[in-house]
Formats: sequence, C-alpha cells, structure tokens
Amino acid sequence: MRWIAGLFVIAHGLVHLAIWLPKPDQKAPFDVGRSPFAGNVRRLASALAIAAAVILALGGIGLIGDASWWIPVTVTGAAASAALLLLTFNRWWLIGLGINAAIIVLALQQA
Repeated sequence: MRWIAGLFVIAHGLVHLAIWLPKPDQKAPFDVGRSPFAGNVRRLASALAIAAAVILALGGIGLIGDASWWIPVTVTGAAASAALLLLTFNRWWLIGLGINAAIIVLALQQA
C-alpha cells in the first residue's frame, strides 16, 4: 500500500508540470497562466508548478522508502499545489484542492 500511495503522490506532482509548463492552447476552456485575482501570473504559476512537482516527488519517494521526513515534505508539496490552484482558480481545480486536502489529512494522521 505504501508503494501505491507514494506513486500517487509522485504522479500528482508530475501532473502539475503537464498542466502549467506547456505553451497555452487557445482552445483550452481556461488559461492556466491567468489569475482571477492578479491577472497574468504565468511565470509565478510555472515556478509554483515546478516547486510543487519537485516537493511532491520527493515526498512520494520518502513515503515509498519509509523515510522519517516524508510527512512534512509531502504536506509542504500539497500546500504549494493548493497555493497554485488558488492562484489560478477555476472550478476545474476543485478536484485538485480535494486531492491536496486528502494528502495533507492522511499524511498528518501518520505523524
């Protein structure tokens, strides 16, 4: 079960790269580089996506390896992901916010 959970955390992190790093598609239903609060945030969003991906990947590796540090790293990665989703908020991100909340709650239960 630890492997599955760790791979899920890693995959969740990698999804951020797939969504925020490619060049924007004009046919997409929303712009991932645009914030409803701050306008154009493409660079900040890309930086947060990279940070969230790296931190979540490290957390997932730590979880798989049963390292003592996986909990704070994973919670930090999920928080970075949540910040990114809130910055570029649209209704599509509700599932991602739920995933981040579940990761945080489940990780903290292991502490």
